[in-house]
Amino acid sequence: MPWIKEEKLYLIIVLLLILIMAVRTPLETDMWWHLRAGEETLRTGEVYSVDTFSFTREGTDWINHSWLSQVVMFLTFQSGSYYGISVWVGVCAVLSMLFIYLQMKGHPLLRSAVLLFAAVVSSVVWSPRPQIHTLVLFSLLSYLIFKYRSTKQIGYLAWSIPIFILWGNLHGGYVLGIILIGSVIVGEILNKILFMEFTDNLAWRHIGILSIFMAVSFLVVLVNPFGLDMWMIPFNTVGVETLQNLINEWASPDFHQAFQQPMLWMMLGVFSLIGLSKKSIDGAELLPLIVFSWAALAARRNFGPFAIIAAPIFSKYLTSLIDNWLNIAKEKIKWIKKFLEKSNQSNEDLKPCFKNLINLVLISLLLVGVSWKIIDVNDKEFVQQAERKFFPVAAVDWLETSEIKGNMFNDYNWGGYLIWHLRDTPVFVDGRTDLFGDEILNDYVNVISGQFELGDFIEKYEIDFLLVRPGLIPVDIVENNDLEIDFEDDVSVIIKR
Repeated sequence: MPWIKEEKLYLIIVLLLILIMAVRTPLETDMWWHLRAGEETLRTGEVYSVDTFSFTREGTDWINHSWLSQVVMFLTFQSGSYYGISVWVGVCAVLSMLFIYLQMKGHPLLRSAVLLFAAVVSSVVWSPRPQIHTLVLFSLLSYLIFKYRSTKQIGYLAWSIPIFILWGNLHGGYVLGIILIGSVIVGEILNKILFMEFTDNLAWRHIGILSIFMAVSFLVVLVNPFGLDMWMIPFNTVGVETLQNLINEWASPDFHQAFQQPMLWMMLGVFSLIGLSKKSIDGAELLPLIVFSWAALAARRNFGPFAIIAAPIFSKYLTSLIDNWLNIAKEKIKWIKKFLEKSNQSNEDLKPCFKNLINLVLISLLLVGVSWKIIDVNDKEFVQQAERKFFPVAAVDWLETSEIKGNMFNDYNWGGYLIWHLRDTPVFVDGRTDLFGDEILNDYVNVISGQFELGDFIEKYEIDFLLVRPGLIPVDIVENNDLEIDFEDDVSVIIKR
């Protein structure tokens, strides 16, 4: 008997490939303020919820919906530095993909291929932030709903309660889980209305049970330090246009960029397969697919949830299409039938010991690849080079030894980095968009785009110095506003009054 069965072998290989894909240098812009917030929570023994990182919102109450993720991140960073954060992201990415695989149908090789496709789509949003926990819990919830629909056992739904309690403390993305359950319920009702019969259809009683668990899941989100305020998270955001101007992941996909195109291919592919199969689609699959397709088209931060929903459907209809084609082809084209029979015979003729050897070699090579990737992308010198390329490292060093103090205007994408590395100087803005709101963020967008007079802006916020990218503030504007450049390199410039 082979050391590892064929299906498990394919799964192990594809998960190791995904781990290699997911392990990266953890230098995401928001990572730093999450780490600092986690540190403050542990240092004070209280959830960090009153702003001390900025001067524009200092002392303001803030619903820190990701507080538990921040604690996890800080403890991981404290014990494992960049290596720990990198592995944490990789493991979460693998777990989110594993629960997709468990929902798939078809040959293990085909399922593995589709899973790898889904991983490429999702990889756009794999980053060292609390959102990675949402991908894991969303995928797990999708799997539990899948099991409930196929077995009708309430025990699977019971897990939704601890999941949502945890989710409500890890990340505000719990709302995606509520939307998923709701869209499945609507899809099941649609099946009833249209008299559509499918293997996994729920009876009205089971739909009612699912609805009860959705309501309970929504209620248990309140088990968190902020109580009812947690329900307001989906509404406590800033204007969509402002978000899209500031944060790429909130913008609609740009399919001119190659790394965003796999999402489009998967979307076109899954709807094409549904059409080509000439079979009716279960409403409980169709409604979530439509909802999360729309979400992915609205903002690329939703690529991950879309892939989690789309991949099992993609696999199901691709398997059906291939099986139908093979059945017809074997009858009409004789050499295909002979080729398939010969392939099966060749596979059976392989000795178990030889299969074991191949399995061992493949897994060993991939484990070496994972280890090499972890070490390579987190090498101290490599990390420092990447940091100097994207962040104002030299400017921070210069400020720490200079006499410049006071209110600092900073690049939005550097806010988190400055919170972690320039601890005695509060920032103007950072990635906590729900804290700063439309007024401050719109003023920020307007001043960097030249629509807000710099002098008036400086007076409004009592800015003492600016830390921005070179060329953002033209030289003539600097001179006309009684400003002078104190520091400049290829990455950043410091301008003081």
